[in-house]
Amino acid sequence: MIKPNFMNKLLDGIDVDWINLGEVAELKRGNTITAKSKTDGDIPVISGGQKPAYYNSEYNREGETITVAGSGAYAGYIMYWNKPIFVSDAFSIKPDKNLLITKYVYHFLLNNQSWIHNLQKGSGVPHVYPKDLALLPIPIPSPKNPEKSLKIQNEIVCILDTFTELTAELTAELTAELT
Repeated sequence: MIKPNFMNKLLDGIDVDWINLGEVAELKRGNTITAKSKTDGDIPVISGGQKPAYYNSEYNREGETITVAGSGAYAGYIMYWNKPIFVSDAFSIKPDKNLLITKYVYHFLLNNQSWIHNLQKGSGVPHVYPKDLALLPIPIPSPKNPEKSLKIQNEIVCILDTFTELTAELTAELTAELT
């Protein structure tokens, strides 16, 4: 099923409950919008790619939001947003704030990106469905102590955010050096 990853190593030795994502988060499909029907604006329209398809004047999600590309070559691609967005050919994930930190869920999903890509169905245009991703078990640390759980999640997020920043910095420096 899911291979060991950074998050599992960071949770080593901590009391953890594994609960299906759909039980602790809302997975919600986007609304169809096309380039012709949109109104020009600065709100990213999240569809089936690795970046916004275009920009609109209205949003249908605000605050911290995780998106998953619903179809196409990048079906299952995970992105994190901390601003208003318009979710179109994708679906969003909003965790229960009493149990999970959004960025914690994002890092968990990102560490399982390959597994999520393997959820693709369809021969012509691949799709990833919310109902399938909802079955993914997510580790919730110290489930009997919500305050401690959120503190542990925050510490893990800080470690993984720092690691991500350092990796991006090193990649940029190496690319500049090679150029």
